[in-house]
Amino acid sequence: MNKPSALPGFLIGEQLPPEAPAAAPVDVVPAPAYAAVDPPADGIGKAVPAAKAAGRYPYAADRPGGPGMLYAALARSPHPHAALLHIDVKPALDLPGVHAVLAGQELGVTAVEYRGQCVAVAAADHPALARAALDAVEIHYAPGEPLLDARQVFAMARRTGNDSRVSAYRRYTLGEGGELAEPAEGESTVMYGYEFGRGADPAAAPGAVLAVPHFAPDGQGNGGMRLVGLELHTACADPMRDLRAVCAAVGLPIEAIHLVPAPFTGTRSGDDPDLRVAAALLALRTGRPVRAEGGPADRLAGDAGTPAIRVHATHRVDAEGTLLAVRVELVVDGGADPAGAEPLLDELCRGVVGPYRCENVEIQGWVVRTHNPPAGPWPGGAAMLAAVVAEAQIDAAAAACGRSPLDLRVKNLIRSGDHLPDGRRLVGAVPLPELLTTLLDTQMPPFPPGPDIRTFPGTVGRTGELTRVRRGAGIALAMVDLVPPELDEEFATAQVALTSDVNGPIVHVATSMVDTGSGQHALLRKMAREVLGVRRVIVRRPANPADLPATAIGPGRTTWLHCMAVQRAARGARSQALAKVAAQFAVSPQLLEVRDGMVVTYDGTLSKPVDEVYARVLRGAAVYVANGEFRVHGSGAPSPGVFVPEPGTAHVAVAAYRAVVDADTELHTLRPVRVTAAHDAGRVLLPERAEAAVGSGVLTAVDFVFNAQAEEIDLAGAELGGFGALGPGQFPTMLEQPELELLPFLESSIGELDSTMLRRRGFAAPLPLGYLPVRRASYAACAAALACATRDALEAHPTRLPLRPWGVSS
Repeated sequence: MNKPSALPGFLIGEQLPPEAPAAAPVDVVPAPAYAAVDPPADGIGKAVPAAKAAGRYPYAADRPGGPGMLYAALARSPHPHAALLHIDVKPALDLPGVHAVLAGQELGVTAVEYRGQCVAVAAADHPALARAALDAVEIHYAPGEPLLDARQVFAMARRTGNDSRVSAYRRYTLGEGGELAEPAEGESTVMYGYEFGRGADPAAAPGAVLAVPHFAPDGQGNGGMRLVGLELHTACADPMRDLRAVCAAVGLPIEAIHLVPAPFTGTRSGDDPDLRVAAALLALRTGRPVRAEGGPADRLAGDAGTPAIRVHATHRVDAEGTLLAVRVELVVDGGADPAGAEPLLDELCRGVVGPYRCENVEIQGWVVRTHNPPAGPWPGGAAMLAAVVAEAQIDAAAAACGRSPLDLRVKNLIRSGDHLPDGRRLVGAVPLPELLTTLLDTQMPPFPPGPDIRTFPGTVGRTGELTRVRRGAGIALAMVDLVPPELDEEFATAQVALTSDVNGPIVHVATSMVDTGSGQHALLRKMAREVLGVRRVIVRRPANPADLPATAIGPGRTTWLHCMAVQRAARGARSQALAKVAAQFAVSPQLLEVRDGMVVTYDGTLSKPVDEVYARVLRGAAVYVANGEFRVHGSGAPSPGVFVPEPGTAHVAVAAYRAVVDADTELHTLRPVRVTAAHDAGRVLLPERAEAAVGSGVLTAVDFVFNAQAEEIDLAGAELGGFGALGPGQFPTMLEQPELELLPFLESSIGELDSTMLRRRGFAAPLPLGYLPVRRASYAACAAALACATRDALEAHPTRLPLRPWGVSS
């Protein structure tokens, strides 16, 4: 039996936060020092917002640097493509207060590949001195002709046969493929091209990085010092991915860098990899702490006039509305480093047909390398892009064959057992008919709007006449692929310690999962309470992220993997603590569970009060510690602790949305009125967090469809200046937010956590935990529904998001 002095490594040297008063909720624990613990977040609107309002929430920019700290600044190229002819840093180093300047090859840059690429960094005693040093650096460029339009690059590659700029290619076929002969009598063919501009991601806070080098005596006896490591405080959502990237940039082994993730606001714009690398290199060069700060204004965007993704889709239907064949070709602009766009291409190719069955499919996709900034993760993944294309084509096909869009959707709905374009068979529940039925049972909002002019398109200041307002409604379905077949490996680890103090049992959870203020750690607390039956749970990050390794995890799987790791660790700690009870019951400790305040056997025949059991086994502040790990592979042989889909099968999450949009045909303004959402959540762990995730997805979809880098809209020859009160790079205000009608979540999973038990009972095995992501499905379905409603209101077929068509033909 362990004593408190034998607490696991993640608690050594860390001071526990003071206990809350007895009358206070146990989840609201005052936040201790910066790096010790994330502010608790057991739900939206509780501890985290209170900490932010009180100024106690520790953002990355709040970390003090200590004595001798230097300030870094970055110089970025104004050219998208140029050769670096000459760089002279001596004038900058001659300035007083400037300690280091790195440029060109010292940063690994030999030529400029995109506008905004970092070409020089400086460290000085003051931020103004660092910026002055960069102004003194002499950089001579030889600008070249940039390749900014992915379509032109792709056409050039096809014309010349030189595919050096084509970095990835995918092709999926079903049946006879998408070869389309002349349509037979009664058949209709619809053909459209779609464009997607780069999504805006406004920052809620500037990025900030603090790099602190650590030295130790070199052992030579002459007072010399040697570098032993680097401490890096930074805002990041994936510590291990960012740690590996910094190690590769600075040439240090992973064990030499201690990365401390700082809580941040949830936006990626404050998460700048250039800042991390610059701060690390300058700290190593100067041997002093270095702070680097910057915001999205410091990073120049790519060519906003060229789409990031182009899709050309052809659908054929018969007179009854049956989908006969689908042919899709798409080109993705991967920027200067297209490796990050390949997962987007994979997901888009697999899902671009949408949740509809079709026996003859051919999908082809390419990623090309241009002189735009490197392609980062698309907000919400490719599910939104696939849903917009699929739903637009269904609407167009319905109009071509003279049927209603709803009839066409119902007739071609995909079901469990059908195949995706890559040949995988859908398994598990795909309850689209149930979601559609629930959605159609809801009431439409009243029309016309008013009398409050804020309910009109354009809101205050751009309000038109009521006779010019036209209403549109659109229904859209979305499907999110949860475990792609090309997924090599993703894993997460956790450590759980069950002990007690003067207030009773308490659980300490260590995880590398970062809580961005959206309640991620609340789910881990929920899981620990569910397994151990202990109310007081504290979630901490380890002092060194390498102590609890985890891979970079794709969107929609982060919570799932980390919750499974915590569950396995908690089960291990529970088995240790209940070993004596298991001996009394003559069963294995693994067959004991904690349910409704009782320790019970798996069949429920024997039980004891959990308070009584813990009072005995935790006497003397005993500590029971266990580690947990959970891994996911897209393919391969299953093994204990590893989830691998059965060969040739696919697991998906689905959602159905209806959007209502008002359009002012005179002032050319749009206003989303109401969004009705129906989700299959599998198993809802925290209802308030699931609801907040849906709301976040709707907000992001409204911003992307009606705002993101919108310049003008050209529908039937008309130029529209914008939508409502939205401007480029702004989040929608409350005036532009549609009313969200969230229907009760459909929970299709059985609720069991062990899929093997389900197979024995004859049920289809769901994903472990039965948890399905709702945020990505919300973003995808809402964006597609808003686009469908806009088409209905304008009686046109816009093919660009943000809604500007190109090359429409049929």
